Parts: sequence; structure tokens; C-alpha cells
Amino acid sequence: MMVRDKKLKVKVSVSGPDCLIRKCYWPRPDPGIFTQGRGYRTRPGKKIWLCGTREIHGCPVKKEKMDEHF
Repeated sequence: MMVRDKKLKVKVSVSGPDCLIRKCYWPRPDPGIFTQGRGYRTRPGKKIWLCGTREIHGCPVKKEKMDEHF
């Protein structure tokens, strides 16, 4: 899901609407696709922002726990 970060003034791809207030939230531009031995290659299309923690390690909060908040 995309949520607007008011500080950065961009939409960020996150797992839930309350991600902006979590400690694990780390907004960063999409670095692209990593290929071992070649490095990063940009993804085709428009550059997006995403939560770096979610992209690298996966979201630390389980989906079931997220649904309880709403």
C-alpha cells in the first residue's frame, strides 16, 4: 500500500497505514534489483519510495497484528 509521508512529501510503499509511526520505518528511494557480481540495476518505470526495512528484512510486524489495530 502507498502512504504519503508528510516530511518527504512523497508516497512510500509500506505494509500498513500505521507504518509511518513505527520505529522500523525507513523511507528510501527504490535502489533497484540487486544481482550478485553485477550490483544494482534500476527497475524500469517511475522511481518509487519504499520502506527499506520491509524491502531488505521483511516487515517485523505480523499481518494479523496489523489488522487488530483497525
